[in-house]
Amino acid sequence: MLYERSERAGNYGGSCSVSLPPILSRAGLTSSQSRRKGVEVIDLHCHILPGLDDGPQDWEESVQMARMAIKDSISGIVCTPHLTPVYPENDRAAILASLEQFRSRLEQAHIPLELYPGAELAIDPYLPERIDSGEIMSINDTRCFALIEMPVEIIPPHLDRFFWSMQSKGVGIVLAHPERNSALMKDKSLLFKWVSAGVLVQITASSLEGEMGRSTRDFAIGLLERRMVHVVASDSHGPTRRRPALSAARAVVESVIGKEEADKIFYDNPRRLLAGVEPDCAPPLLQSPGKTSFLKRLLPFRK
Repeated sequence: MLYERSERAGNYGGSCSVSLPPILSRAGLTSSQSRRKGVEVIDLHCHILPGLDDGPQDWEESVQMARMAIKDSISGIVCTPHLTPVYPENDRAAILASLEQFRSRLEQAHIPLELYPGAELAIDPYLPERIDSGEIMSINDTRCFALIEMPVEIIPPHLDRFFWSMQSKGVGIVLAHPERNSALMKDKSLLFKWVSAGVLVQITASSLEGEMGRSTRDFAIGLLERRMVHVVASDSHGPTRRRPALSAARAVVESVIGKEEADKIFYDNPRRLLAGVEPDCAPPLLQSPGKTSFLKRLLPFRK
């Protein structure tokens, strides 16, 4: 059985307090004034380190992505290469080494983009032990939250047990792009159950913009309406494949659920996750309020 939100204190019983990164210390975790002035947007899921996975293949592409991010008012990126059976070499040491090289290149190019370590982890029953040992990377290396890749077409067996195992060992789950999973589209109660039990949801910016298709866009908007979206990230894989940009998706989110809730999704929640602090989330709704059905028909859609 998964933990209920109300039964947890702090981060799943773990001790996850960490020193705030400079960008977070300047902005604060809950200051509405910092959101209005000097906004610092963090992209929590971006494949920007070169040559590690199916993202950019060289430093030139990575630097180009960094320039795009700054132009779109993104000030920080969590570098999240895949760790899967296809890319098994992307352990914590490899990611940190690549990250430091990238920081040096950005400094030489005078690009003021903050970089944070992370990884997109394939589901594996041994993840909690591997995170705790320092073998593999959690979000910002706090060992408090992990970005877990949700497959596109299937729901892996024993997924409830995997979530419980992660939570019981003090690792919170940020589930990457579940809005693209065809099985979850058919059974919307599954994601509701997981979110009710403390799983956090990250959806892809381009899903909201219609680039993944109409059904994915509509499902993503429905998740917004039902309070089942906690972070929106680019999941960028290059300067042309899902570019590192969030402003267009932010406009969609704000039109659906309002500016205050959009601020939490784009500003507050990513900062809290980087600091190892659980976001302050309202409970999800099983049914959509239905108040934006007309608005959804007006949203831009790209085939």
